[in-house]
Amino acid sequence: MRTGMRDQGNVLSYFVRMCACLLIVMGCFGLVWLRSSIRDQEYEIGALQNEYQGMVRHMHNLDAEKATLFSVAQTGTVVSEKLGMDFPDRTRVFYVKRDRGNVPYEAAYRQ
Repeated sequence: MRTGMRDQGNVLSYFVRMCACLLIVMGCFGLVWLRSSIRDQEYEIGALQNEYQGMVRHMHNLDAEKATLFSVAQTGTVVSEKLGMDFPDRTRVFYVKRDRGNVPYEAAYRQ
């Protein structure tokens, strides 16, 4: 009877040892997997930060281009060349004076 209990104890002890070894090996692989996935996430964050910086530079370039397009010189060039408009001649300006009474409005040409 003692040999039967000893055999069962050996089997149980063997099973516990195998489970412990398996748990240690799986823990090591899990730790390596976890570290590699964290490293992949760090690389992805770095790539996204680089892309963000590129987009910020592009946005600043677009703002500068927009400022040049809306400058007075550029607007004057577009108006005169494409639309055929000219800036008014300041020597030929008509001034209209308003009187509060029932007097008709007067327009004058000042030189």
